[in-house]
Amino acid sequence: MRRPSASLLLPAAAILLVVACSTNKDAFLNRTFHRLVARDNGWFNANEKLNETVAAMQKAHVDDYDQVLPIFVNGTEAEARTMTPDLETCIEKCSTVIDRHAMEIGGKERNTWIDDAWFVIGKSNFYKRNYFDALRTFDYISRRYKGQDKQMEARLWLARTAIELEQYAKAQTTLDEIKNQKQLPKHFPADQLSAVQADLDLRRGKVDEAIVSLEHALSIASQKKERIRWTFILAQLYQMKGLQDKAIAAYNKVTRMGPPYEMGFHAQIFQALALSHGNSKAIRQKLARMLRDEKNKDHYDMIHYALAELDLRENQRDHAIAELKLSTRTSTVDTRQKGKSFLKLADLFFDDKKYPPAQQYYDSTRTLLAEDNPRFAEVTTRAEVLGDLVEQLSIIAREDSLQAFAKLDPEEREKRIRKLIREREQQEAEQKQAAEDARQVLASTPLTPAGAPGTPGSGGAWYFYNPAQLSRGLADFRKKWGNRPNDDDWRRADKSGTALVDVAPEEAPDTAATAKGTDGNEPAWKKPESYLKDIPTDQAALDSSNTRICKAMYLAGMIYKEKLKDVDNAIESFQVLNDRFDDCRYTPEAYYQLYRIYLAKEQAGNFMDFGGASSQHYADIIMERWPGSEFARLVQNPGQLQADEAARIAEDKAYQDLYQQYKDGAYRGVIATCDAVLGDQPRNHLLPKYGLLKAMAIGSLRLTGPFRDALVNVRDRWPGTDEARAAMALLANLDQKATGQAPPPPKDEGPAYALPSGEHYVVLIVPDSAGPIARITAAISDFNNRYFRNQPIEVKATVWNPGNQMITMRTFADRQKALAYFDQFRTNKGDLAGINDGGFPFFAISSANYPLFYKAKDTEGYANFFDAHYLKAQ
Repeated sequence: MRRPSASLLLPAAAILLVVACSTNKDAFLNRTFHRLVARDNGWFNANEKLNETVAAMQKAHVDDYDQVLPIFVNGTEAEARTMTPDLETCIEKCSTVIDRHAMEIGGKERNTWIDDAWFVIGKSNFYKRNYFDALRTFDYISRRYKGQDKQMEARLWLARTAIELEQYAKAQTTLDEIKNQKQLPKHFPADQLSAVQADLDLRRGKVDEAIVSLEHALSIASQKKERIRWTFILAQLYQMKGLQDKAIAAYNKVTRMGPPYEMGFHAQIFQALALSHGNSKAIRQKLARMLRDEKNKDHYDMIHYALAELDLRENQRDHAIAELKLSTRTSTVDTRQKGKSFLKLADLFFDDKKYPPAQQYYDSTRTLLAEDNPRFAEVTTRAEVLGDLVEQLSIIAREDSLQAFAKLDPEEREKRIRKLIREREQQEAEQKQAAEDARQVLASTPLTPAGAPGTPGSGGAWYFYNPAQLSRGLADFRKKWGNRPNDDDWRRADKSGTALVDVAPEEAPDTAATAKGTDGNEPAWKKPESYLKDIPTDQAALDSSNTRICKAMYLAGMIYKEKLKDVDNAIESFQVLNDRFDDCRYTPEAYYQLYRIYLAKEQAGNFMDFGGASSQHYADIIMERWPGSEFARLVQNPGQLQADEAARIAEDKAYQDLYQQYKDGAYRGVIATCDAVLGDQPRNHLLPKYGLLKAMAIGSLRLTGPFRDALVNVRDRWPGTDEARAAMALLANLDQKATGQAPPPPKDEGPAYALPSGEHYVVLIVPDSAGPIARITAAISDFNNRYFRNQPIEVKATVWNPGNQMITMRTFADRQKALAYFDQFRTNKGDLAGINDGGFPFFAISSANYPLFYKAKDTEGYANFFDAHYLKAQ
């Protein structure tokens, strides 16, 4: 039998291929062809790229071990932007698979790989953080492809997407639908179902339910990486609920599972932190071994912190403080841990009422703590309050030191000054030698590797002209020192240069005068006479010094009492003031504050009068020494303070009601009421406001002469107030009109823009100096093709005005999509260099507002509208 010739086989194969290409025929050959091509040509490559992209993101992701780790690593906004080009490729490939190989015949999809292609599109949108698109895609898969492999898994990812959108009820309903299925597909990830439930429980604050779900997920988990992560999270949840033994066991289990270095290290540290009872010897030995391991060098600070926690639980407070100080000194790159150590030290000193060191540590913490940290506002407030306190204490110490120096005989004074100069000379010499040693090290080991001129990646630029190197250097600096201000001598605690005493900021000598002598060569600190200029050598100078001490003592006492709620230190500060200064400016107030403190103690109960320390004791002194004062009035009627506050509240409300009458046009009634208040209520704290309101009501009646007289009365009766300044401005305006000068024309407020809705454009206005417009539009088009490949965006340039052109990117379906493009465009670092970093006007605008904006050429006005209704609304 003869074999068929090639001339017959090739046409036959071509005919079969043409027949098989049809997507409208439900035949074995057609189904096989399209399934094979869909799987191996498009879906496989897209799915592999998706998995590689997500795996790379998860590998580079840095976990925050100060928080309970997320069950799933979905990526941050910055990571999503990095992944976008690859994810767009995945979407494009799978869209092509669906367009060319879908076989919807008789209402049913015959190509079993189409739901897989949709699934890749949904996951790609999820990792792009386009959650609404992902939600629609997963919902479509679950409804359209019922009974196919991806239906239930799409429902699972629908729940994950709803969780990210904080649609928790919808997520729970979806999970319940999956759980209620009689039978799930063979390859359905049941462990993921329990993990998603645990994630939802955690987001809703249901820790107990999350523990149960995560325990079940672990019992059936198939992948080692997930078992390690979920075990660590379970240990964190046990620790959160106070189940310390379970937490320690789970952390110990993590260390034996072969975890990544960071997770394994933190598991060992958290074991120590979870120990609340029993013998800590074994844990201490483990931590000591970790300190001897060189690979833990960058985490020595965390180990010392853990040892400090153990010391605190065993009431070894001094040793704990020493370990925390070691933690801060051994810190290398982990600024978060350094901030924790500073904060713990600050809290310990604060609890011990050692406020100066507490202030220093709170201030250091503030430079390292993230603004979204729950304690950021508290730390900032404490640093500022304690800063005010330390300032007053420094004034007291400074003035006492100067007075003590003044009492020395001239010979002893000169001897002390020479000693101070010698100490300063030694300090300067040590600093100079350290700087010289550092220069020699740099000279012997030049920095030529990455980024140096002539080396790969440098572009031949010197270090300080290389943005990448500058950014890296800045990042390294911040890792070690935090967000320090750009100040001279930022590492020095004493920047004043004085060797005798700390100079208070408001009294600091002129820097230029003290840095050098009159000859411009010798520093002032080398001259003995510079140490004597602030010494109170006569009675007038001594009185002035005592006045500063008295004021500082009173202010310190008020900070203790009102801001720190530390009545013991407040009492001491006020009593020392009274004992030391019998009749200074603040003596009556100090006695009154002591009266208020002891009155509050007596009213709280459980107070015993020892040695005359009682409210009555201080009340008697006030009535005897200052009988006609405001303090005497308050002592005679202790409830007067509360009554005064109630009166102020009532006065505020009465004024607001009257102001509303003014706004309603009842000018004559307002004038009558103001006259009554001004005449009958001399103690009303809002008298200047009533005076100005009366003047404004008169002006509204077009009574120019009486209007001017009323303004003059406000100016002269209440000088220095805001109302007096407003009256002066109005008088100046009246004078301008009287001279015949026309007032400046009112500023055009621009068009009235509608609230954002409907289709949107994104607009960029660039000056001609930015370069050829064709180059800019080409760069934007390349950016669109890379990051928004599957979204048709038209780029159009038009003349805006002489010297500027407007580039319009359109059209976006709604405000959210326009803002997503706006954010991606604005934060792009490489593709749009020189375009998005030039400070050019850039915003999103609705198609309804666009004609108004274009006609009015209202760049500034619309920029304000965009800021208020788009950016701030986010």
